[in-house]
Amino acid sequence: MNKRASGYNAEQLAAEYLKSEGFRIICRNHRCAGVEIDIIAADGKELVFVEVKSSECAAAHPAEHVTPWQMKRYVRAAREYVAARGLFGVNVRFDVAEVVGGDVRLIRGAFDATTA
Repeated sequence: MNKRASGYNAEQLAAEYLKSEGFRIICRNHRCAGVEIDIIAADGKELVFVEVKSSECAAAHPAEHVTPWQMKRYVRAAREYVAARGLFGVNVRFDVAEVVGGDVRLIRGAFDATTA
């Protein structure tokens, strides 16, 4: 399987997992501020921006590959998304969904605007 197909499958698994956890998927693969946001979802009253990272190795921790540079870009894209929709005052959270060998592990609040 090529990298693009593997990434799509990981995002699909992550979206299904989020739905099973009660999230409402707003959109997937949204481009904003030059960044592709993998999943934007609602978790109760929080707006959640989810970066999906995957690996086939069971010992891997794909979230470790979210760099400070990527975090800053995600935060900038989230700010633009919120501003464009007038969602000021909405609580925003940044999660990372790790997909390892078909299993999904969600890291809630993996980073925030102050650490990015």
